[in-house]
Amino acid sequence: MPQTSFTLKPPRRTGPPRPRRRWYPLLAICGLLTAVPALGMGIASEDKVIARSTDGQSALHEVQERGPEGGGRLTYRLSGPAGQESFLVSSDLSPGGSSKPQRVTEAECSRRLSELAGLLGTRGFSGVTVHPERCHGKSRYGLLTVSKT
Repeated sequence: MPQTSFTLKPPRRTGPPRPRRRWYPLLAICGLLTAVPALGMGIASEDKVIARSTDGQSALHEVQERGPEGGGRLTYRLSGPAGQESFLVSSDLSPGGSSKPQRVTEAECSRRLSELAGLLGTRGFSGVTVHPERCHGKSRYGLLTVSKT
């Protein structure tokens, strides 16, 4: 008996054409719409330069952060060729509910401001006044004042 070789082809589909998947774009849109409210639950941050050293090499930043349920964080950041250092002086972000506990004690706030004042002097900042006595108040804004010269 002679041997014949042949290749098998996949069976041909004999039914109606396969429907197109039109629900994929709808699924993508629904996914995006449900993710949008979660974006509003982050901490809003604002970073601005409030002073520069006399040689222009270093900058003093004020970083204000606000939480979705109230409260916030206040940090002063010193950046330049000598490196970058941050000084957290206030943090009363709400853990939920109506409470806004201050996590930075008055003594720690005063210590960090004194340390910042020393660094401002060594890095050549002028016109920046540090007010550690304002650490005792409920609102700790105005801990630094910058004169416009």
